[in-house]
Amino acid sequence: MRRLIPTLLLIATAAIVGWLSSWQWREGSFDALLGAPPVEVGNALYPSFEPAEVKHITVNGSGTSVKFSLQNNGWQSTSPWRDRMDPRAAVAIINFTRGMSVEDHVPRDKISEEKAGLTYEAVTILLESASRKPLAHYKIGRSTPWKATVKDIPEPVPTVFINPRDKGRKKHVYACTGDINSLFKDGFRFLRDHRPFYFNPLKLNTITIVSKQGQLLIARDSPNKPWRIAKPLDLATDPAAMKSLLKGLFELQALKVNDKSASNAANATENKDATRISIRSFDSESQTELEIRSTEAPENAETTAFVSDRPGVEFLMPAKPVSGMTSLADLPLSINELRDPALTHLNVKALSGIAILPSTGPEILLSREASKPWTCIINGVAQEANEPNLYLLLKTVTTGKALAFESDAATDFTPWGLDRPILRLRFLATDNQAFELRFGMNSNGDCFVNRLGTPTVIKIDESLIRSIAVCPYEWRGARLWSIDKVNLLAIRRSGGKSPSLTLKYRFIDEAWTATNDDGRDLSAEIDPAKANYLLSAIEGLQVSRWLAVDDESAINALKKPTLEYQIVEKQFDEKGDFSGTITRNLTLAPSDSNAEPTSYFGRLGSESNPFTVDAESYDKLAAGLMAD
Repeated sequence: MRRLIPTLLLIATAAIVGWLSSWQWREGSFDALLGAPPVEVGNALYPSFEPAEVKHITVNGSGTSVKFSLQNNGWQSTSPWRDRMDPRAAVAIINFTRGMSVEDHVPRDKISEEKAGLTYEAVTILLESASRKPLAHYKIGRSTPWKATVKDIPEPVPTVFINPRDKGRKKHVYACTGDINSLFKDGFRFLRDHRPFYFNPLKLNTITIVSKQGQLLIARDSPNKPWRIAKPLDLATDPAAMKSLLKGLFELQALKVNDKSASNAANATENKDATRISIRSFDSESQTELEIRSTEAPENAETTAFVSDRPGVEFLMPAKPVSGMTSLADLPLSINELRDPALTHLNVKALSGIAILPSTGPEILLSREASKPWTCIINGVAQEANEPNLYLLLKTVTTGKALAFESDAATDFTPWGLDRPILRLRFLATDNQAFELRFGMNSNGDCFVNRLGTPTVIKIDESLIRSIAVCPYEWRGARLWSIDKVNLLAIRRSGGKSPSLTLKYRFIDEAWTATNDDGRDLSAEIDPAKANYLLSAIEGLQVSRWLAVDDESAINALKKPTLEYQIVEKQFDEKGDFSGTITRNLTLAPSDSNAEPTSYFGRLGSESNPFTVDAESYDKLAAGLMAD
């Protein structure tokens, strides 16, 4: 008998050791049995799982338990309601759990559960893998009174009380970084997706809008192709408007989500004045339809909506703009909001000719040959085209936008003055493709444009027509003159930042001499580098804009010039023999009375047309010449 007792003790010990070994093998440690030590400050509370492992989320609190599972169509709640979970909420919960860093800890029996917000009513979160293996299980309490400093985050972050509910880890309460308590307000309603649509914008194939105005179909052939309006007309879309529509549909959000029976939802779809927006992706055979019921009164700020892939769910939508939210009023849903408002999509590189045909005045023909400058022909006389005006013309017709689309079925263009256009622009490409724009004005002074051969009339801003140069003098070359310093003899200047003087130039050694009005020699006081800089400015002087002969502002300003030049050059005959000298006179005056005018009027000798130059060009001509 005495030998039996030690034997039984040995057997019992072996059994206990075996059981403990089995426990450790199954649980990974003795923590679940004996209790794990607290996680050290600065360490993650749940470092042992990757966010992608989470396939199930359970949230409990105040007697309510909500279960979510990740399915092919995103996160879905399985109880107590069957609806889509807001994917942003799922990401927030997972990232918060994975990123919780311990700031402090205390034994659970040393802290008041009520003060920490860890009573039975507190929210409990359980994250599980696909096989239902628990990845994290904890109770989240109130925010703590202190904030934490986190690396790479400039502002202090809040902290919250956390009590792990995993086996062996219940004995400690932690203060951890982060706080997502706002997600769990109002009966967990923020966990439901308040956005009716859930789609990948890059995979979207078609958008159909049905409203009182009719049906509008927008489609694209592949994800890398542009969107086009397919019905009721084949039209290009405005990229900015399409971006706004896609962003708006993705971010469209309800003020509230309610559960409704299937019969109620079915009855709602009978609303005849409802607007329906349907989307379909390239990888789907079916489409998702959002039905927006018309408001009972136009002044109502809210309306109801239903979406086909969430039956029995009613959305209370903002019908008018709401700060911080995308409302139905923010969506571009009409054909004129979505169509491309550009006047043309002109390929400038392929352009070989432009004919400007004003209703009054001669035809202006602009043409070019490959790799050569543009030429302007007026009344049979060819000259170098004015590059700034050509640039402005091309910019106008390629970037000009419609104010409104008047008609897409016009046959009689009289109401818009297009039967007798005030201006026509004809464009010819290198492949002989041509088109013409007609500009008209109605009796109210409103301006319109029509592409010849099409029934579309577009309303435009009057400034668009005014920006197109239609007078022959406006197409004169921008280069004011051709000064050859080889033949330059003298420059006389009055005004500017140096006293009036005469500069003489010798090209062979690039030497400068200078005298004042009294004949005193100032050559030693002239800075040759400044004189050379002035000569470069004179040689390269360009006109900003040629003006009409009778431009009153220019005429009055030039009566009191602030800068005058006389340029004297040698002249040679056809045989190359010296035939005398030629003097060019240039007069400049400010275009306004400001201390620093933005431009200056000018006139060249007895030329009939004045012009303007920019302030930078004037400053170069007026710069000081004396050595410092």
